[in-house]
Amino acid sequence: MNTTENQPAENSILDKDSLAQNSLPRKESFFRHHGHKIAIGAILLIFVGIPLLLAALEYQQKIKLEPTVFYLLEQVAKYSLMTAGIFWFFFFGGALGSFLNVVAWRLPQGRTLWGSSYCPGCDTKLKLQDNFPLFGWLWRKGRCRTCQMEIAGRYFIVELIASVTIGILALVELIGAGANLQSTPDQITFSFERFAAAPEPRFIGYFLLHSSLIFILITAALITLQKQALPKSILVFGFCIYIITSVAWTQALPFTENHLEITDTNASFASIRAMCCGLIVSLVGGLILTRLLPGKRLKGKWDFTLLLMLVGAVLGWQAAVVTIALTTLFTLVGRLIYSKCTPTEVLWLATSITIYTLRIWIEQWQNGPLDGGS
Repeated sequence: MNTTENQPAENSILDKDSLAQNSLPRKESFFRHHGHKIAIGAILLIFVGIPLLLAALEYQQKIKLEPTVFYLLEQVAKYSLMTAGIFWFFFFGGALGSFLNVVAWRLPQGRTLWGSSYCPGCDTKLKLQDNFPLFGWLWRKGRCRTCQMEIAGRYFIVELIASVTIGILALVELIGAGANLQSTPDQITFSFERFAAAPEPRFIGYFLLHSSLIFILITAALITLQKQALPKSILVFGFCIYIITSVAWTQALPFTENHLEITDTNASFASIRAMCCGLIVSLVGGLILTRLLPGKRLKGKWDFTLLLMLVGAVLGWQAAVVTIALTTLFTLVGRLIYSKCTPTEVLWLATSITIYTLRIWIEQWQNGPLDGGS
């Protein structure tokens, strides 16, 4: 699916009042006013500035060997390709964020996810350049190119969040060859050349699974912020995908229920056992969390518990425990800023951080007293 066709202009089903309510005037006024400059500056930094800087540092390290100008040009070309390759992952995240805006708004209303977006002011269908993640909104200064109607800044913010979140995930799981999933530090090296030459299928599988999990959680957070009910189809889709994957792929979860790296065990159904443990711990933890959090009785507590069970099914019970702790912390902190903050709205952030740091937490479990550690 071409996600860039379903971009922030999904506000085609929003009226002007809802666009104004979803905007952040102070921040948007700056981005709208300097949109062209920010877009051009970001492009120059990514594709010119960073490659030149890295090439200059490489050249400086070899200065005693009297490198030639051709060596410098070779380094510029190498780092230009590397930067462009890494940028693609962040672009992929932005494209997911673009489509995520569509899902979060259309799905609760029972609308189809297919079809181009158009401006609600003049009914003009958006072109490809308008749909380009992040840069399309900046270049148009957050306005329709024909009638100049404002497009809410929320769409840009969601794309930015998705871009950074998925981009970092790609760095640690693909470029870093599972830096967050391997227990042995000497095996961890960040190398774009190695990934491009011989990518490991196992880490590609983890990246796709974890990306889809984060995608579902951000969608749920947006729907909750819109004060709409979470469609059950999202949960059904998630559980079906992850259960089938666990059955078909014995290494679907990175670690077993006993904190062992899944590749170190030859036991049958290892991922299924780990998934079941994750489901049980998430179910109990979710019910306890929704009852203990201060404030009025939480609405949609079962939606949150089911989403948490998705986390346990994909990452295991150890990650579920860490996610519950982080979600509790972020919810309490969030309520200092926004009194109606709910666990569902911050679950995606807690889960993302848990994924990035999963190896650290697993090592803590492995060295704990219950496992014979000191």
